Amino acid sequence: MEKLIPQFLDDDLDNQDLADFLDHIDNCPECKEELTIQFLVRVGMQRLEDGNTFNLVKELERELADAKKKMHRRKTLVLISYILEIAVAAMFALCLLLAIAL
Repeated sequence: MEKLIPQFLDDDLDNQDLADFLDHIDNCPECKEELTIQFLVRVGMQRLEDGNTFNLVKELERELADAKKKMHRRKTLVLISYILEIAVAAMFALCLLLAIAL
């Protein structure tokens, strides 16, 4: 999972990889620590260069919470798309049956 950390930080994981990554990070202290280190280095260095104040621990927790919300929305959209596909197929079948009956 460590190799996925840069992709996570770049918001560049697909649905399945993001779900697997978030689940693993929640259950693996070593990978969570590595994520924290990479986040601190990446974001912290930029903030220091910009001269901004920051609380990187809270920012990382917010990033993880936002990723979990995004994952939930993605799963909901996939479910809705499956339901719509089934509804369209059912409507097509119904129209076909009506056309044959007439």
